[in-house]
Amino acid sequence: MSAKQKRPWVKRLLTGGFLALVVGLMYLLYRNLSSFDYESILETVKGYSALSLLLAVAFTAVSYLLMGGYDWLGQIYVGKRQNWKRTLLVAFYSYVLSLNVGLSIVSSSAVRYKMYQSWGYNGKEIAKLIVFASVSFWLGLAVLAGAALCATNASFDGAYPIPDALVKPVGGLMVLAGLVYVLACRFSKGRLRIRGREVSLPNWKSGIGQIGITVADTIAAATALYFLIPDDNLSYFAFTSIFCIAFFAGLVSSTPGGIGVFETIFLLFLPTTADNNELLAALLVYRAIYFLLPLVFACFLFSALEGKAIVGKVGPQMSKAQGWLSVIAPRVLSALIFVGGIVLLLAGSLPSNSAHTEWLEELMPLMIVELSHFGVSLLGLALLFLAYGIKRKIDSSYYLTLAALAVGAPLSLLRGDGLGMFLLLGLVAAILAPCRRYFYRRSSLLDLEMSSGSVLAVMLAVASSIYLGFFVYHHGAYEDQSWWQFEFDGEKPRFLRTSFGVALAGLLFAAYKLVHTSRPNSGQSFEECREAVKRVLTRSHVASSNLALMGDKRFLFNEDETAFIMFRISGKTWVSMGDPVGEPGAFKELISAFRELAAEFGGQPVFYQASKDHLFNYVDVGLRPVKVGEIARVRLEDFTLVGSKRQSMRSRLKRVAKKGVTFEVLSQADSLLEMRTLRAISDEWLAAKKAKEKGFSLGYFDESYLANFRIAVARLDGKIVAFTNIWETESRKELSIDLMRYSSEAPPSVMEYLFVELIMWAKEEGFTFFDLRVAPLSGISVGNAVPFAHKLLDLVFNHGENFYGFRGIRSYKDRFNPEWEPIYVASPGNWRLPFVTADVTRVVSSRPKQVAAPAGDAGLN
Repeated sequence: MSAKQKRPWVKRLLTGGFLALVVGLMYLLYRNLSSFDYESILETVKGYSALSLLLAVAFTAVSYLLMGGYDWLGQIYVGKRQNWKRTLLVAFYSYVLSLNVGLSIVSSSAVRYKMYQSWGYNGKEIAKLIVFASVSFWLGLAVLAGAALCATNASFDGAYPIPDALVKPVGGLMVLAGLVYVLACRFSKGRLRIRGREVSLPNWKSGIGQIGITVADTIAAATALYFLIPDDNLSYFAFTSIFCIAFFAGLVSSTPGGIGVFETIFLLFLPTTADNNELLAALLVYRAIYFLLPLVFACFLFSALEGKAIVGKVGPQMSKAQGWLSVIAPRVLSALIFVGGIVLLLAGSLPSNSAHTEWLEELMPLMIVELSHFGVSLLGLALLFLAYGIKRKIDSSYYLTLAALAVGAPLSLLRGDGLGMFLLLGLVAAILAPCRRYFYRRSSLLDLEMSSGSVLAVMLAVASSIYLGFFVYHHGAYEDQSWWQFEFDGEKPRFLRTSFGVALAGLLFAAYKLVHTSRPNSGQSFEECREAVKRVLTRSHVASSNLALMGDKRFLFNEDETAFIMFRISGKTWVSMGDPVGEPGAFKELISAFRELAAEFGGQPVFYQASKDHLFNYVDVGLRPVKVGEIARVRLEDFTLVGSKRQSMRSRLKRVAKKGVTFEVLSQADSLLEMRTLRAISDEWLAAKKAKEKGFSLGYFDESYLANFRIAVARLDGKIVAFTNIWETESRKELSIDLMRYSSEAPPSVMEYLFVELIMWAKEEGFTFFDLRVAPLSGISVGNAVPFAHKLLDLVFNHGENFYGFRGIRSYKDRFNPEWEPIYVASPGNWRLPFVTADVTRVVSSRPKQVAAPAGDAGLN
């Protein structure tokens, strides 16, 4: 079994290990439940001085400012600097997401990719910068934790003591790891080979800077919490070491913000004279300041930018920012909505303010208060699910979230939460409202695709709210009659009823997802949508879109049927032929829908021969583009046969013409009359080449297919000896050819004659470009630091010449002085490229009209 095949098992093992760690830590926390008291925690929170809170906020600000150092050093490493404003902006948004959403590498990498791409960085540079920033953070965190362990003389005699004999040796090993890294940077001359792969290292000064910036950032973050812990005798070094360990565990747990894991490690292992109530209060206030406050500020920031865009006050820099804002906004808003849902659930498990309860008792019927309490908690649950719709940019989730916030705000007053909750929900709604344009995907929320991790996050949020309620009310007994007591001060019965309702609603939604696993629409065959395909083709400016008329593909349309994706299925790969076709404004929604459709059948989407114009949309749905060749396009207004450079071409054409060869373009009606002759030429050509018809990305000889086009022919003494069918666009922006076949009677160079005459004809007809089609695997630069996929493709290009003539294709097309444009395969990831290539090869090599549709639950043949 290969290493690639083993990876899924390793991933499952690691996931299971982290989950077991989280469950184990929560169990240890549960065993210490009796030492907590809700009223004491509340009093501690209320007792914080303004100075303590301001110091915590100040050091939080310092920490987030220092985070810009990761990107600053990374920009030096890749050799492309940005101004300090951009550097701080990308770092701020990246770390706000990674600290609040979980899966820090995934969430922050997507933000960095889009922002740096909009600033002119290529994929290689962005990847190097992301890896550099990640290594900086984790390495620096380990060094600081180790140094703190070595420096402290305190005993770790918390609830679960750490043996003194382990403290300094473990700390020494952590510091040693940083020292080894710096020495490797110093003496490896910038290159280090690990398991056969060459890794590029920064210079030793940058290596020290990596560690130094993380140490400074983490010290600032730790100090913000240190000022909140009411223990004057607490060892700062002991505290810092536990902080680093807790921070590390929280991030690798992949739970949003490391919630639960971070707090549990502190409560169980920190050596402090402060009681658990005071410590937990400090951790809760710290989470609000260090995690949630920057998240709200980030939402305010891009909401303000969006507000400027709405009223038209947008400068050139803002216009460039619209691309990366479309990536950041849904993710940050999703995190904010999810946090809002958690807040509503937790508030439903806590006692209401007594003053507000008295006010409600005088003005409102009891039933209104009961229904409001129940309704707001259900809205909290709804926000947890809607947050994933917001992340997926689903339009209905935007409207439903605004409606939930608009309803929840007044209901929170009727529940007795006070003005604070009302303002909080109103604030979230105000942040979300200007961002309508980011939510363009039309999809049913009932069919919302949620990963197991997402479902687990919702379950943990619901379980935490119920857990909190039992903690708050654990001093009293839970008699059967408690459920049915309806009183203004009946907090415990109200909590029990609400918790049961929320849990039941969550289970019903899960049951619905299990029962309603209806087979999704897997697209339409050509016969089912022939007329719709032809209508959309009239909107296309790309000649190769005519591949849709072959009849060997399935089609996925947008709702208005102004655009489609043509695709086929091989194994677990759903292969789209090129970019979407039709109205460009519908492409983004359609690409997302195609990805979701493939996922519903257990497959993965791939866009074969994708253009550079839509790479942003592919990256937006999690695909990674790999360059696989270039397309040659001749600008017809510049093409001429005049001049010394065309002398040899003119000579060959004259020799062909002297032999009696003439050029003609047949109408579709005249082509049908000559179809028997064309068939004979095609069969002879296939026999001579010992070839079989292909499909998908190449046309094949079929009367019903060729009847859609005009045919260019070369006649010898009036008899057709060569032909090609012409792909045209209605806009006359582009023209191309498909089949090129000739008989044994054709003189040498007849195909070049036909080719050039067609180019000159297209120029006279007013077309802008002539598409010479693809030169596969060309134009791919290879060096030590480029992705393995590019090295593999370059190897094929250089050593596959004898079999495929790749270099010959490129050099022949260069005769026409074309404009070369890159084409890509956009797939889920570089490591899957060999498997994707195998599946695409099967699709391209399959027999014509052999259309695969999903079958069974897997839907894959």
